Amino acid sequence: MSRLAQVTYSLALLLMLGWLLVAGQSILLPVLVGVIAVYILTSAAEAMVPVPIIGRLPRRWRRLLALVFVTLGFLILASFITSSATSLSAALPRYAENFDALQLKFLNGLGIKHQPNWGELSQKLVNMVDATTLMPIALSTISNGGSVLLAATLYAVFLLAELDSLPDKTRRAMKDHAQAEHTLELARQINDKIGSYLAAKTLVNVILALVSYAILLMLGIAHPAFWAIIIGLLNYIPYIGSIIAVVFPVTMSLIQFTSFAHAGLALVLLMIPQLAVGYYIEPKFLGRSVNLSPFTVLLALAVWSALWGMTGAILAVPLTAMVMIILAQIPTTRWIAVMMSETGDL
Repeated sequence: MSRLAQVTYSLALLLMLGWLLVAGQSILLPVLVGVIAVYILTSAAEAMVPVPIIGRLPRRWRRLLALVFVTLGFLILASFITSSATSLSAALPRYAENFDALQLKFLNGLGIKHQPNWGELSQKLVNMVDATTLMPIALSTISNGGSVLLAATLYAVFLLAELDSLPDKTRRAMKDHAQAEHTLELARQINDKIGSYLAAKTLVNVILALVSYAILLMLGIAHPAFWAIIIGLLNYIPYIGSIIAVVFPVTMSLIQFTSFAHAGLALVLLMIPQLAVGYYIEPKFLGRSVNLSPFTVLLALAVWSALWGMTGAILAVPLTAMVMIILAQIPTTRWIAVMMSETGDL
């Protein structure tokens, strides 16, 4: 087969896979989230071994216990976010006068003495974030995410129930013992990389959220816990997630205190931990766990976001790491995995 034919067939295959990922999102997304959840729960179950009493439980019961804790945590978090979003959207119209004062201060700073008639504009901006328009969008997003999480939880439960028997089933399914062991080793590599990455990423996000909460509380910005949780959650999106999240509390500072100096101080103080995490902590402690180059991470972020939106952005790194590990095992595609890696050493 000629090189041109290989390239043509490869591009056709990529297009077909892209169409399949988009068309089958409702089926594939919960399955992949469930698989990644199993990696998290398996790592959490192993981390429980040193804990008194709990560590003596059978591995299956530790996994089930981890599932219960994670599910309760998600439910509590979703309930808090929903109630905070409701409270925030109801309070925003009260800041209409602050918005007008901020607008006047901005125009005076530019040397404009006659204020344009922007009353209708400010009212439209307030209406945009009113509870009647904001909450249906927020509730729809939470509802869709909840549906995915519910389906993913069911998949994770059944996968966990069969997890211990999978190695034996794999050996029986493959007549070649060496190939079976190679497949199991591949699964272990994926489990180690994804589990260690998600565990470290979650720990970093929790610390980042706590630091951001302390800063928001010190600055007196309303709803500090809500904004801190948003910063921590969006930090799952590589490089840009938590930086985008900082825009929200800074904007809240601006309309709450009508002070550009206060908003600037909030921006500087909140960006310091973001930069420390993005440029020092994560590259040092998380980069080795997945061994993906920064360019690969950005490209993966763009691709998975285009395919599956916010959920795809959050899952971009673990999904791409899984793809890289699989490509590295195929001789004809190993060079792609080398190019995707950060060090070239697989």
